[in-house]
Amino acid sequence: MDFSKDTELDAKGPEHPLLLSSQDSGRDDLDRLKIRDGELKTRRRKPFLTPRVRWQVAIFCCLFLGYFSIILCRVGTEVSLAAMTDDKQLEFTKFDAGTVLAYGNGAYIVGKMLSGAVADVFGGRRVMISALTAVVVFTSLFANVYTKLFFIGIFMINKIFMSSGWPALTKLVCVWFDEEHYGKVFSGMSMSSRSGGLASTFLLGGLLSAGLHWRVILYIAATVALCMMLLSACILRESPVELGLQASIKKPKDDFEGGNGHPLDKAGLTEALFYFARSPAFWCLGIANLFLTGCMEMQSILPLYFKDSLHLSPGHATLVASSFQAGAVASLLISGIVYDHIGPRARFLFLTCLLAISTGCLVILWRVPNIEASLAGVVVFVLGATISTPYYIPGGVFSMSFGGERYCSTLVSILDVFGYCASIAMDTIMGSMTWHDLFTAQVMSCVLALVFLGVFMGTKAAR
Repeated sequence: MDFSKDTELDAKGPEHPLLLSSQDSGRDDLDRLKIRDGELKTRRRKPFLTPRVRWQVAIFCCLFLGYFSIILCRVGTEVSLAAMTDDKQLEFTKFDAGTVLAYGNGAYIVGKMLSGAVADVFGGRRVMISALTAVVVFTSLFANVYTKLFFIGIFMINKIFMSSGWPALTKLVCVWFDEEHYGKVFSGMSMSSRSGGLASTFLLGGLLSAGLHWRVILYIAATVALCMMLLSACILRESPVELGLQASIKKPKDDFEGGNGHPLDKAGLTEALFYFARSPAFWCLGIANLFLTGCMEMQSILPLYFKDSLHLSPGHATLVASSFQAGAVASLLISGIVYDHIGPRARFLFLTCLLAISTGCLVILWRVPNIEASLAGVVVFVLGATISTPYYIPGGVFSMSFGGERYCSTLVSILDVFGYCASIAMDTIMGSMTWHDLFTAQVMSCVLALVFLGVFMGTKAAR
């Protein structure tokens, strides 16, 4: 038998189909090459990001910058109050500045109580654009008045519109993003608040120190907000459905028999409020938010504490205290991703451990009054990093999940009112307490926040 031909074929190995001219004609080879080339071109043309994801990125960036500009105007009006007391064209005293702030805080609470329901009725896009427009107008007006009565009135109206930015933002995040991504998205939005406050304080404070008039500072802030308002008007959309995109995906609720919907989808406002009030999770989180806000308010008085206890210059004391904001921003960069990728039990341990560390940091500041400035900066950095995640993320995620697309803004506003009442109370008593008593109250607040937040994380509604 002749095995030479078989041996030769085995040595050459299998031949490529395109080279087997005896089996396929030249025309078939050409057609096959065209098909393969077309498939490669199709693969190259396939976008890395889908249209829905691209729109989500655009919405996220627009909301981030829009709320950043609101914070810029808020800080600008508050920073300008100190410069107004030195303005010889005004008869504006420190008592007048305190009066303006007090009325503004009251207006902010009123705005929080109203803006949530307004955003749920008219939509997040309309409320956000309206808020930015009003902030531009009233920040500019604030820079053009000379009478204390007008200062108070304009400041109050401006505060009402500023308060509506966060509920509108929450509404759009809830509508545009899937529930499994709430943690990381809301963490990013919280960074807008933290980084906005930090950057605005340094930027506007630096411009004032450089000799710019406080009215010019307000015009700069209003101009930035105007640009963000125009950007929001061009980019923001109420929902992905408007653009023919897939609606956001939500988890089915255990207490709802209607399938994948939400129990509040067809409820009125009164029904929604009773639904919230009947929930133990709502009250636990509200009380936890009250105590957490009291602890967060400590950051406003840290520069004075370091100036008195460590005998630092005002600038050095402010620099040490600013590590709180830096820690908060660093924490929020990663905590949202962690929050989304762990289960309920791990979230419980994660948040309670963070608050336990926060309590330890407050104990160090309480029991070691003569701490070194460098070590104090580290302690405050850790405090900001560990308390910011429990303060921002659980409340935002719970508001969007428990309130649903229909009433998430209302719920987040109510929870903010809990916290802002604590903020006003803390601002009132801080000036009349010794540092030892103040830190004692802070440690107790942090412990109580840990207890109530732990109970909240154990409820069914928080899972």
